[in-house]
Amino acid sequence: VAGAAALLVQANPGLTPNLVKAILMYSAQPLQGANTFEQGAGLLNVEGAVRIASLIQPNPPALANGAGMLTGPLPDVQVTTIAGETCYWGQGVITNYCFLYGSALVTSWQGIYSQNALISDGTVVVNGVLVTDRGLVSGGVLNSAGPVTSSGAVLSDGVVLADGVVLSDGVVLSDGVVLSDGVVLSDGVILSDGVVLADRAVLGDYGSSMLPVRLELSLTANRIFRR
Repeated sequence: VAGAAALLVQANPGLTPNLVKAILMYSAQPLQGANTFEQGAGLLNVEGAVRIASLIQPNPPALANGAGMLTGPLPDVQVTTIAGETCYWGQGVITNYCFLYGSALVTSWQGIYSQNALISDGTVVVNGVLVTDRGLVSGGVLNSAGPVTSSGAVLSDGVVLADGVVLSDGVVLSDGVVLSDGVVLSDGVILSDGVVLADRAVLGDYGSSMLPVRLELSLTANRIFRR
């Protein structure tokens, strides 16, 4: 992605960081059967992103919100063909709560692409309703709202907590990647397999007087294993 961003700036040095990010998301290829949590905006499409960047005016930050930004038209069908595969552009940009979508995201300058803004500033909650900030987002740009669907088209509130991406799905804790799977302790690589203690048959080679010691060590290892 860093290399793709560099190619966009090489194609058009006037792009702002937010505009580079938006172009990469807009041109990304969405995956069927994967939701937004799993794929974000989709698969990186460098060819499509560079094509868009090359069409944008040299100094887009000088434009007003909603002003035309391109020097030529977008393709009628917004796709990229790579090695015989048709890669459709997702035509959306992720904000803090949802997706913005529509070709106006790349045909018109959006205030959220400026140096003193964030893309996430484009959506706000007014009286409990998720809407676009018309001072930063032009007409022709729509926003999604609601729960995540199997196509990954929309996002809901509570992305961090209520949908359990961080906590309730157990990505950090309940899957036990560190502790409960026993990677460090319960598989007993060091203690419970008895590699160091219970297999010390060499002790018994010194005569029957050493057998009780060997038996005690074996019992100790078994107790550790049960724990």
